[in-house]
Amino acid sequence: MTSQTRKRNDALRALLTEAQWTSHNFAAAVNRVAAEAGLTFRYDRTAVSHWLSGSRPHPPVPTLLAEALSRRLGRLIAVTETGMADTPVVGAALVDEATSADGLRQLVLADLDPVRRTLLREQPFRPDWAVAPDWPQAPTARAADPGPSERGVLAAIGAMTSAFTAAYQAFGGGHGRLALAAYLATDITPRLHLSGTEPALLGATARLTHLLGYMSADNLYHHLAQRYYRLALHLAGEAGDPVGQAAVLGSMSAQARFLGHHRQMIRLADTALSRAGSAAPPGARAALLGQAAVAHARLADRGEALARLAEAEKHLGGARAVDACAKADLADHTGQVLALLGDHRGAARAWRDSLRDRPETQRRSRVLTTHRLAELHLRHGDLERACDTWQGFLDAYSYVRSAHVDFAFHRFRRQLRSHADNAFARHVLQRADRLSE
Repeated sequence: MTSQTRKRNDALRALLTEAQWTSHNFAAAVNRVAAEAGLTFRYDRTAVSHWLSGSRPHPPVPTLLAEALSRRLGRLIAVTETGMADTPVVGAALVDEATSADGLRQLVLADLDPVRRTLLREQPFRPDWAVAPDWPQAPTARAADPGPSERGVLAAIGAMTSAFTAAYQAFGGGHGRLALAAYLATDITPRLHLSGTEPALLGATARLTHLLGYMSADNLYHHLAQRYYRLALHLAGEAGDPVGQAAVLGSMSAQARFLGHHRQMIRLADTALSRAGSAAPPGARAALLGQAAVAHARLADRGEALARLAEAEKHLGGARAVDACAKADLADHTGQVLALLGDHRGAARAWRDSLRDRPETQRRSRVLTTHRLAELHLRHGDLERACDTWQGFLDAYSYVRSAHVDFAFHRFRRQLRSHADNAFARHVLQRADRLSE
């Protein structure tokens, strides 16, 4: 990074003193924040020394510095407070916090512009956004009989939602994400301006926005995903759809868990259950309970985790008809819980059950479950079974465009390299190397 000024940065020095951080601590924290934004930095105390001497790194680094300090100090630190910029950083306020149609239109248009999309992608994950907002809730909407024109629009949106969801499940969030953003920009947000108070239209838009957030998170665009999730919460709230809001909160909890923000993870999972209440159908309720169980298991709360799993099984067991996907989801959550609690055999059995019940069309979920099962076998010394299981992952890998799946691929390959003298491992590594070319 080149220096833009050499005036000593006393503001940054004061913040580091308040944070009680050494230069090494600060550099490591900045690297962690950058990693959440998909950036690989290897800053050390030398870089911090340059910053304190007045060197100003190029964007988005000043924003990452401010975010690291915000987390440490428990309050929002603006980039200007760090001495890294004289004016607010362009891009941090690129999309404002307007709600509903205006906010969604601004965000999807920014996402469709390559320059503004890069600015958004490089912004850090905001733990202070990983909470259930204290927004006024609209009353739960009563089903109204839409007119002929609205019925046609809602049917079209439903069909498009199904198509984008199926593509995501089969091929990952890297396929069709920008097409979904374009659909929201050209077909949906203009209609919201015409009839934006219709609960059915707001709810349908919230589901599409939630899906776009989920696809963004699957690409590891975590800040961008957060913005879509927040807008989806707004829209579902205005639609009077607590179950829709609960689903978004569940996704936010999963995102926080992936990034290691455990306090936010557990609060979001529990709030999702509370928000859904008794209105959620059995499958949706079981999914939320399964997510909450994983969150509690991550914090080693064995009793609460197992209680949530038991309740989830009760909901599915009491349903008249159980969707295979709901069974597969719960089995996958069960495997994650049992693995975290140290029950190797139970976790392996649950993940095999999930793969048995999961439709072949849901390729993304299948490869991630397969990866977890392979890692479990490797962790417990069963190298041959781990290699055999991971062959199933590799069978589907080339079909899936997902940074989340790529992360799993590179992680397991690194783990397997320490066993490269074994014939089974060597064969799998050679196949993985060919796929990565």
